[in-house]
Amino acid sequence: MLKAFARYTNWLHTRWPGGAVERLPAVNDDGGTNVPGLYVVGDLTGIPLLKFSSDSGARVVQTIVADAGFQKERAAKEEGVLDLVILGAGVSGMAAAIEAKKQGLRFELLEASEPFSTVVNFPKAKPIYTYPTEMTPRGDLQFTAQVKEPLLDEMRAIVKAAGVVPRIARAEKVERKSGLLEVVVPEQPNLRARRVIVAIGRSGNFRKLGVPGEDAGKVFNRLHDPKEFAGKHALVVGGGDSALETAIALAQCGAHVTLSYRKPEFARPKPENVERLEALRADPMADVAVETPTSERVTTSVGAFMGEYRKQGSITLMLASAVKKIDLGAVTIADAAKKEHVLPNDVVFSMIGREAPLEFFRKSGVKIRGELDVKQWSAFALFALF
Repeated sequence: MLKAFARYTNWLHTRWPGGAVERLPAVNDDGGTNVPGLYVVGDLTGIPLLKFSSDSGARVVQTIVADAGFQKERAAKEEGVLDLVILGAGVSGMAAAIEAKKQGLRFELLEASEPFSTVVNFPKAKPIYTYPTEMTPRGDLQFTAQVKEPLLDEMRAIVKAAGVVPRIARAEKVERKSGLLEVVVPEQPNLRARRVIVAIGRSGNFRKLGVPGEDAGKVFNRLHDPKEFAGKHALVVGGGDSALETAIALAQCGAHVTLSYRKPEFARPKPENVERLEALRADPMADVAVETPTSERVTTSVGAFMGEYRKQGSITLMLASAVKKIDLGAVTIADAAKKEHVLPNDVVFSMIGREAPLEFFRKSGVKIRGELDVKQWSAFALFALF
């Protein structure tokens, strides 16, 4: 697994757009945090891959069950105390819940919106790269489908077969009281548990471009149905997988896309996405040969996932560029030489990611990487005074 991890760290999304290390909860190798009994799994561990998310969820439950201290606590059988509360019903949370059910734990699974919401909000017919291909995640949540809709059907079928049903509720924070963890749920009774797994992903606010006109009604952070923008002039901002996949899907459905990225070259996207993007730039109806992680060469039509909706669009790439202004029918972009260009525009997709939900972790007393706590600030102040 360490080899698999090393092979994919070159495009993991663990950095801010500015290049600094992103602030995330401080998580140990076993998923634990500085709050005893509280674990973090999934994207917030810094690895945004379906297989790693599924593996982390099941693995932490197995770690909890194997803990002699947990088994001793569990034997007490206190009234109204759950073995486990899982926050978030995405891939990692569902994998944890399926494993908890399998292990016979008394648990609750809370979800603020809908199960697998991140995958649900992917564009229609989005190709899904289940990296690393040679990895088999722990637990029963496995993947074989390679496109959004079949993948959702596959995961939902596994969840249904396991008998896991999430409760729709949003947790505000987790508090440690009298040797137990208490999950605070606004307007509902709090949940008391011996262990808590946080699997809420990057569910914070979308990052802002910080330019005039960003609050206009034509600026979006998600693409649901690319065929709605056939013949439109679209601007996509970002350099990660979500930005490239948005640009590709729009162009395949006949949109004229400008992709703006602040750096002079891509560093984070998967190689397949870069190759597909370049093929579409050269020939909007091209087929591409994709290198899989096992070094097999597979020829795949870039339009194969769009079916009857495939139309000829275009992609213009502007690297080392910056969006300066968004107007009703145009956008202003500065190129690598700082020269400003006014381009016709109907819609803008700002695909620069979301903030980690750090306030939840701060309220719960979980340390954040890169942030100093009160003791550390005090020590720093005393040193400066000395």
